[in-house]
Amino acid sequence: MFAYAQISGSVRGATGAGLAGAPDSETPNARFQFHVGSATFNNPTRTHGNLAIAVRGDQSLTDIQLRELRRLDVDAENGTARFSGSAVLTARSRTGAQRTQGVVVVRVADNRGPGQTEGAPDTISVAFFTNPDSDPVFTYSGVVKQGDIKGFSRSR
Repeated sequence: MFAYAQISGSVRGATGAGLAGAPDSETPNARFQFHVGSATFNNPTRTHGNLAIAVRGDQSLTDIQLRELRRLDVDAENGTARFSGSAVLTARSRTGAQRTQGVVVVRVADNRGPGQTEGAPDTISVAFFTNPDSDPVFTYSGVVKQGDIKGFSRSR
């Protein structure tokens, strides 16, 4: 008598690192790095992720660190991902630093491969909320000036 288990699974997520800035600017004003994913093997699903983004303003530096990934939606066919989770925002200025706990919501789009110059550039947008029912206390949107964003989905 033989017994075997068929293992089926899927992995989906997004990863990226680089420098971003306003579409009409030559100079980037943000440095980002993230890797988020979920893996499903024979029903249990595990999610994991990290995000670090630092945005330079005229007189400030805002840093957001994702602490716990809570939600991930990936559309690998269109190269987009949306993820969110608990995070800490640190705002630094000449008068000091202030840390705020909240939720970060990130949207990324993988529009072209690394080194390509044709077509729309990859994009990243970030919103930080202290309360889910309020307006964000910080937002950022930019295009990737250097680096790459990649969305993925694999099944077996």
